[in-house]
Amino acid sequence: MNFKQLEYFSAVAEAGSISGASRTLHVAQPPVSRQLALLEDELGVTLFLRTNKGVELTEAGRCLWQQSRQMFQSLRTMADSVRDVDAGVRGQLKLGVIYSDVQIATSLLKRYHQQFPQVELYVRMGSPKDLLDDLERGELHMLFLRSQSERSYSLGERVLGVDPLELVMRLETDPAPGQEAVPIRALRDAPMCLLRSDDLWGYSRDLLEECRRAGFSPNVVCHCYDTPMEMQMVQAGFGVGFLPKSIVAAHPGSPVYTKPVLEFSAKSYPVLVWENSPYQVGCVTRFLELAEQDWEERQNRA
Repeated sequence: MNFKQLEYFSAVAEAGSISGASRTLHVAQPPVSRQLALLEDELGVTLFLRTNKGVELTEAGRCLWQQSRQMFQSLRTMADSVRDVDAGVRGQLKLGVIYSDVQIATSLLKRYHQQFPQVELYVRMGSPKDLLDDLERGELHMLFLRSQSERSYSLGERVLGVDPLELVMRLETDPAPGQEAVPIRALRDAPMCLLRSDDLWGYSRDLLEECRRAGFSPNVVCHCYDTPMEMQMVQAGFGVGFLPKSIVAAHPGSPVYTKPVLEFSAKSYPVLVWENSPYQVGCVTRFLELAEQDWEERQNRA
């Protein structure tokens, strides 16, 4: 029993005659009759009773027709699902997010989910290196990362905005109380919690170099392995951090706030990166289009 036999059988059952089925199928009558005979021989049953008016289904024929209709409906549903996945309406979108991009990632994901609620979202937070490894292995479709320039990855890339780097502090650790910005020399004796020297983004490295140009080495009381740990240390009052300004928005109700360094302007660029491929998953394409649209809307508002 094969697909063509079931297709011909169902056409005859619906038309009530071999001649009617042949017109529907655009096939001559002898091939239709031959496929029906082969199907009956294989199953060892009579599917149709031949009459002067055409054909009538036997009990066995009605059973096969009912199940064939269910099968063809399942095939149509399967085809529609495949087309929807290719179009990005359904499927799975697997994203990696670093801690400092949580705010922009969740904002985009919320908009995306409103437009494509049937797409399953898989979101993983991790270190840049681990996420890049997962992207290379094909375990993730896209990553929310950071860059200190507008072009820095050899992957497909979309800059999502500009985020100034600022000092992060509590009131009791503020090196310049009452001032809107912190003079670089005010950091001479301020305890600082900074990312380790081999941090991928180089935030701490650039600030340390600026302090040295000002004639001093800052008092780094804690070298943090990652951004979440630095934020925890700053919130606990260990010292002043140096991170993208938007991170504070991920901590509503926290006593932590930011100030720029008076003589030192630094920026960080949230970026969306993905593997360049001649064929891209539909839901990835739709997400990239949304990110592009979001960027243009924010540029127009600026």
